[in-house]
Amino acid sequence: MSEPAIVVQELRKSVGPSFCLGPLSLSIPKGVVCALIGPNGAGKTTLMNLLMGAGPADGGSARVFGHDVTTDPVEVKRLAALVSPEISYRPWGTVGRAIDFVSGFYPDWDPERCEDLSGQMGLRRSERVDELSFGGRVKLSLVLALARNARLLLLDEPSVGLDPLARQQLYAELFNFIRDEERTILISSHQLAELERCADHVVVVNEGQLVASGTTPDLLSRYTELDVLLGRDELAEHAGLRLLDRNGQRARVLWDRAERQAPMPTDTEALQIIGERTLTLEELLVALVKSRSAVRWRPRMGAA
Repeated sequence: MSEPAIVVQELRKSVGPSFCLGPLSLSIPKGVVCALIGPNGAGKTTLMNLLMGAGPADGGSARVFGHDVTTDPVEVKRLAALVSPEISYRPWGTVGRAIDFVSGFYPDWDPERCEDLSGQMGLRRSERVDELSFGGRVKLSLVLALARNARLLLLDEPSVGLDPLARQQLYAELFNFIRDEERTILISSHQLAELERCADHVVVVNEGQLVASGTTPDLLSRYTELDVLLGRDELAEHAGLRLLDRNGQRARVLWDRAERQAPMPTDTEALQIIGERTLTLEELLVALVKSRSAVRWRPRMGAA
């Protein structure tokens, strides 16, 4: 088996007084589009910044194609490109100067591709960066990342501020990029319907912790939403069930087939299953976040 594109082991990073990423451990295969999803403040941007060596971690390790981000940062930056709304190219004045500055750092820079991408994105070298719209600045960041022969693209909300046509262009370019099976994309976005169509792999984080990860089909088939009737005042704990919502005796629960190899609940005195359905990626994210605190499920029949 080939070496993963990203390996994170017990990675930790405190950000301010109230947030801590990790300890986080995960592995992302080479040659995939991996969706990194979670609510705002889950730690997605912090993780991407750590993978690019932007500041030291408080503990643990992260490797990109076998290179430690702390001890071999130059090689990591050669192999990886980051797109983020937080990156500003204003100090270089114009689009052309920003392109000229960035291109000088990378021997793999493709000037013809840069020119083609700039035309597709509607960017002109003479435009001032500080006069670009928010979407225009995102487009510039995309051009500067995609004009390189990077092996890893880290895309933090790359479609923010883009109109539908520009988003379509973005995903077309990403599909072209990933045709080379040596390349990998880690993309964070709230456009989960788009990610569900293009992502091979999904990593779900919440409050700095890993919630779930796996291939997209496996993850979507692992969880099912059940519509149930509760049959008695106190329901015995079941490892694979987490409460989502409840109204009297009627409840919606998330069934995780993988948790301790949990079988379908059959105790009809405790509950009666009256329906079940599969979830979209967006619905699964909401369900996982809502049920995060409901590891022990013992609902009572009194007022909710």
